[in-house]
Amino acid sequence: MPTHTVWQSFAQMAEKWGDLLSLTTFGKTIIIINSFEVAEDLLESRGGNFSDRPFLQMGGELVGFRNTLTFSQYGDRVRKERKLFHQLFGTSKAIERFLPLLRSEIRKFLQNLLLNPDGAVGETQRTGAAVMMRIAYGYRIAPERDHFLQLYDLRAKIFAESTESTALVNLFPSLQVIESLFLPCWMIDRDIVRYLPAWLPGGCFRTTVNEWAKVIQDTVNGPLEYVKDQMATGTAEHSFLSALLQEQPDDDYLLKWAASSIYGAGTSTTSSQLEGFFLAMSLYPDIQAEAQRELDAVIGKDRLPDISDRPDLPYMNALCKEVLRWHNANPTGKQLCIHNFLLELRRDSPPDSRGFIYDRKEGHSPVLIPKNSVIIPNIWYMAHDPKRYSDPMTFNPRRFLSMDAGEAELDPSKICFGYGRRICAGKLFADTFIFLICSTVLSLFNIQKATKNGVVVEPAVGQTSGTVSRPLPFVCTVVPRGEEARSLIEVTRGAS
Repeated sequence: MPTHTVWQSFAQMAEKWGDLLSLTTFGKTIIIINSFEVAEDLLESRGGNFSDRPFLQMGGELVGFRNTLTFSQYGDRVRKERKLFHQLFGTSKAIERFLPLLRSEIRKFLQNLLLNPDGAVGETQRTGAAVMMRIAYGYRIAPERDHFLQLYDLRAKIFAESTESTALVNLFPSLQVIESLFLPCWMIDRDIVRYLPAWLPGGCFRTTVNEWAKVIQDTVNGPLEYVKDQMATGTAEHSFLSALLQEQPDDDYLLKWAASSIYGAGTSTTSSQLEGFFLAMSLYPDIQAEAQRELDAVIGKDRLPDISDRPDLPYMNALCKEVLRWHNANPTGKQLCIHNFLLELRRDSPPDSRGFIYDRKEGHSPVLIPKNSVIIPNIWYMAHDPKRYSDPMTFNPRRFLSMDAGEAELDPSKICFGYGRRICAGKLFADTFIFLICSTVLSLFNIQKATKNGVVVEPAVGQTSGTVSRPLPFVCTVVPRGEEARSLIEVTRGAS
């Protein structure tokens, strides 16, 4: 199995062996989908058969991420949480409630960019966190060294270690005790851990897991207690958790994990997309300039863009679509452990006891997908498929602007937010947030490559491997588009 930029390795396999691949490792069947049509047919049209998550030994069971919506097995709890999320931000009308919050946090973001013109990457991460903390908990992060933010940053690192580096033990928990004594701590099976004394080689694993599990519990229970305390004193800001605690005060367990899922799932992916936006704008100044011409013509220079302007900004809309396609935050993930797109065939649904019979009816023989197979949609390749996207490695918003709908290329939101019963519950909110922040930044700033000692620093183009993939580390510089832009940012300071 490939271990780095696995999506590209799977794409190379597709060119040789087709768009539906099967690998068997240690008795586990892995199905790789490299085609949008097959993904739609299997995971959308027949999504009832593909709605479970694989059981993750370390990240899920031992550390505790099994309690998040992302890794929960499909059932009543998942249906209930998804219903709550749909009510929260699943419709345009629901999204309207969050527009004042988004405007407020975007204004803070603009002011921070003005103060720290080389810090766009860090500021996108902080802004994404600030938005999600207010939505989930009504909590406003402190300007510096915020306790909850530091705790969630640690949780993100634990998430990466326990669900990415441990892909082998997560998917193939068949290691023997004698082998475990000579393996790195992260590769030891959960059943072995219970019986390992701390002084044995590998015993460190038990200590690490216990420490990680405590951090996860702290990120869930700490904000819950904060909201309860605020409600008791009558000072709670309206939030997802405070509203539901009033309606369902005895359902702490479900609600605290649901609120935690909002933050965990929304923050990293949104900030990754925004990093992709800043990278693309620094690499493609002509595209940036074209978007700014449209913004100037529609918005002018005396106010900020708003969601009501969106129908009049076709190029800006296309640019946001291209950000999603060109840099996707969930291309598949490192090795086999994927955030929103790793699905498992439901055990109780196939009519054939061996698994699911997939008949494509297009000159292909029927295919058996065995029970308990892990399904990996190669999102990156679907969004870079040269049969569907012209010159797919180039950032080009005009691919979505053809006057002939039959010639416009596929909207990447049909690919990048997942499929069926596990489609991203916050896709509409994410789309709105990305549009608002990108259009506002371009109306006020020019985004340029950074310089060091007078020399332009060329950013590397590529993505990190992992469950949530980010652009390779880079630095860009933002410069206000004149004194009018600077003054407009300063005026918004009091409105934040």
